[in-house]
Amino acid sequence: MKNVINYNYGFNILELYNFDNTYYFNSDNNNYYFMIYTRNIDDIESLLNLNIELRNRRVHTNDIVLNKFKSPITLVDNIPYILIKENIVNKQIDINDIFYIHNNTINIKCNKNLLRNNLIFLWENKIDFYERNINDLNKKELVYNSIDYYIGLGENAISYLINNNIKINNYVLSHTRINILKGSLNFYNPIYYVIDNRTRDFSEYIKDLFIIDKVDSNLLFTYLNYMNFSRDEYILLISRMLYPSYYFDLIDRIMFNNENEKLLENIINRKEEYLDIIRNIYIHANNIRRINIPYIEWIIKK
Repeated sequence: MKNVINYNYGFNILELYNFDNTYYFNSDNNNYYFMIYTRNIDDIESLLNLNIELRNRRVHTNDIVLNKFKSPITLVDNIPYILIKENIVNKQIDINDIFYIHNNTINIKCNKNLLRNNLIFLWENKIDFYERNINDLNKKELVYNSIDYYIGLGENAISYLINNNIKINNYVLSHTRINILKGSLNFYNPIYYVIDNRTRDFSEYIKDLFIIDKVDSNLLFTYLNYMNFSRDEYILLISRMLYPSYYFDLIDRIMFNNENEKLLENIINRKEEYLDIIRNIYIHANNIRRINIPYIEWIIKK
């Protein structure tokens, strides 16, 4: 891989570190990583343009590096790779990074294919996929005993969003997922950028805190006070929290990467703890902010 990078990008790398199919190196005191490009190939030009827009706005971001053929993609054995220059190095990610990104990317320019304003369609397709493949998934005991519950959560999220007919038209730079443990390598990497309402990153951050068992209800209320969500945003946030992306991500790893289904134990044994987070968001909206949002009877009992 060293020769591939040297040839395509004009580097003279002496040392290359490989971890999980990502290759890290330093050149002229700058850090780089060469990684597999996992997004839709049609998104790449939009991501490149968004990367340029962020630099023009002086918003913190790592950068996509073009190869000597002026392309952001380099094929290695027909697998697309992308080179990222790391401008934000080894930074731990917390809620302030989300506040920073949101506050500095209001009305950000982007191509429509990066806009995630079709949640119901995306969620329905995801659930349909699992239901079509349920026989394969049910061969694994932990999956068999848990998947109906999480599909039910997803269907609740869809119903809650449809029944409340909200209008959302304020979008900011967001992420496909938030991964706190990967820090700035993930958060400031352009290939994980999408454009969405600010509830997306907030919900994914809380979900990731839940996975690593770091949710603090007092801090959650502090975060919610700062975000100052509108009524429609609270409804969208509850829907996003209901939708179990954290579970479905693990199912995908089990299905496609053949990972051990014991990955699921951490979350399926803490179902009530997760519902408490949703209850606290509801309490904050209705009892503290005095915003009347509809309740979900089986989760929140008046």
